[in-house]
Amino acid sequence: MRVARWVLAIGAWIIVAAALSAYGLDETTAARNALLDATRPAPGASPPPSPSPSPGTPQILRTAGGNVVAGCLNGQVRVQYLSPANGFHIESADRAPGPQSRVTFKTDGREVRVVVHCEGDGPLADVTLG
Repeated sequence: MRVARWVLAIGAWIIVAAALSAYGLDETTAARNALLDATRPAPGASPPPSPSPSPGTPQILRTAGGNVVAGCLNGQVRVQYLSPANGFHIESADRAPGPQSRVTFKTDGREVRVVVHCEGDGPLADVTLG
C-alpha cells in the first residue's frame, strides 16, 4: 500500500511539473512574440535613416597594409589608432594633428603608404601601393 502512495505521489508530481512547464513555455512564447512585434516596423513604413557621424567622430580607414582610425576637427586630421594588417608593421607614422597625416605599413617586399586628409566633415585616405 505504501508503494502505491509513492507511485501516486510521483505521478502527481510529474503531471504538475509538466503542466507548469507547458504554462511557462506558453508565457515565454507570448513574451517573445510581443517583443518581436514591438521591434518590427509597421507595414509600409520606411526604415529610420542611419545617423550620420558627427564632425570629429573617428572613422576606420581600411587599407591593404592596415587600418587607420582618424577623425577631423576644424580641418585638422587627428589619428587615434593604427593597426597593421597581418604580416605588416608600421614603418613610419606622423600622428600629430595637422592638415594631413602620413603612415607607411611595410612587409617583406611590399609597402602601403597612406596619406589621411580631411574633406567635408570626415577623413579620407589616399593609398599608394609600393
